[in-house]
Amino acid sequence: MTTIITRLYPDLATAKGVVAALEANGHAASTISIITKAAGSAEDHMHAARVPRDSAAAYAPGIDKGAALVVVQAPFAPIGTARDAIKVVNRTPAIDVGLADEDVYIREEPKVEISGKVQQGTVFYMSNPHRRHGHGHVLGSNPILPSKERTSAIRGGAYMSRMFWPMKLVSTNRQASSAISGGMLFSRLFGIPLLIKDLPSRELVPTKI
Repeated sequence: MTTIITRLYPDLATAKGVVAALEANGHAASTISIITKAAGSAEDHMHAARVPRDSAAAYAPGIDKGAALVVVQAPFAPIGTARDAIKVVNRTPAIDVGLADEDVYIREEPKVEISGKVQQGTVFYMSNPHRRHGHGHVLGSNPILPSKERTSAIRGGAYMSRMFWPMKLVSTNRQASSAISGGMLFSRLFGIPLLIKDLPSRELVPTKI
């Protein structure tokens, strides 16, 4: 948010004294303007300084008669900048032009073309350029790289698993039987089955007494 602070003073010398006091209090010269008849079109200068239209119409007759308008565009940060500027300009009597309030608050809208960047003029950081998405996502499905079908990391399309294992790592709709070529079960190497099926009831197994 920016506060547009305007005061009309009787002459240029008085306006320059106010500006000197503002700069002595740390206000940047780039945020302060003096508008006079000698500077050219007062209307254009007030528009460039973001003076509201109603305020500009009230100041125009005084400027035509030789008065000088001081405009301060006080930013939100650091906090208290606008309050300090108002205090400084009020130390010097100004011309009453009939405005209810000469301190106008302007809401600043975000600038999409520079938001999300490390610094102005650079590419977006960790995101694609701003664009509207019909599905409601701000950054899209992949904010860093465009989506693409993943196939193989090896040139030519081979899979890494084929380099050391002749079979697929994942099989579908196949009953596992043996990991040894020829179909032999690994448990047969021990001479006894590891899984026994159709055992008789424990009561029928002979035991020693």
